[in-house]
Amino acid sequence: MKKKVSVIIPTYNEEYDIEYCLKSLGNQSLKNIEIIVVDDGSTDKTREIVKKFSKVKLINGVHRGPGYSRNIGAKIAKGEILVFIDSDMEFEKDYIKNLVDPIMKNKKVIGTTHEQEIVKNIENIWSKCWGRIRVSKENAKKVKVFRAARKNEFLNLGGFDPKYGYADDQTFWFKYKLKPVVAPKTICYHRNPETLNGVYKQSRWIGASIDNKLTSNPILKYFLPPALFILSPILIPIYSIKKCYENKNFAILIPWMIIFIFVRYFGTINGLMRKIYLDKNFR
Repeated sequence: MKKKVSVIIPTYNEEYDIEYCLKSLGNQSLKNIEIIVVDDGSTDKTREIVKKFSKVKLINGVHRGPGYSRNIGAKIAKGEILVFIDSDMEFEKDYIKNLVDPIMKNKKVIGTTHEQEIVKNIENIWSKCWGRIRVSKENAKKVKVFRAARKNEFLNLGGFDPKYGYADDQTFWFKYKLKPVVAPKTICYHRNPETLNGVYKQSRWIGASIDNKLTSNPILKYFLPPALFILSPILIPIYSIKKCYENKNFAILIPWMIIFIFVRYFGTINGLMRKIYLDKNFR
């Protein structure tokens, strides 16, 4: 492969995950890769850990969200193909090679996404409540997240829009209805939050990124958070049962899933309030 690949990782307080991610990248079969970490204003030991990896380029950014950081990395990247990953991910050894292969072979392919994303820390009870499979072969074609893209196309399309927050890597779908090609034999592993505090913060961020007719309506959106508060005694049990059904595991319904959904539910409401009332959409 002649074209150089640049891997871009946005980080924000990832001291527990980033080392696993970078070590996994170091074991990739594709060696001609540039690794760029753009730190989004971490207040923990993330930057110190990254500095231990001499071949990784560290950029100190500001706390504006992962989309903003990904765009910074894209602009300075030397590779013709950009790969966008999260700091809580690990990979099979051929992941990067297989992810960029469709772009290498077909000039019409703008970008790709992976075929499977499996939860690694499933033994943790709160991770188990999230579920084991994030992306399966069966639903990969529905995924709108760009994991790799041609640099020139990425920049011409304006990069990722930070306003979408948690979903900023789906920008090209939201704006242009562009979907990535699923790259075969691409398997990665993801770490779910392992504490209720982590579940709450992740849910808050997801809640602030919800974009639908209700959140876009200039009047109705202000009534959405209080309505969800009122409906919580009904919706939390329903969502708990639904999640157990999806996970095919009703043994964790009481008390674990009920607690998990309770935290997720009110974290999501907090995120909605931050978006609607404060126009804030980043971690």
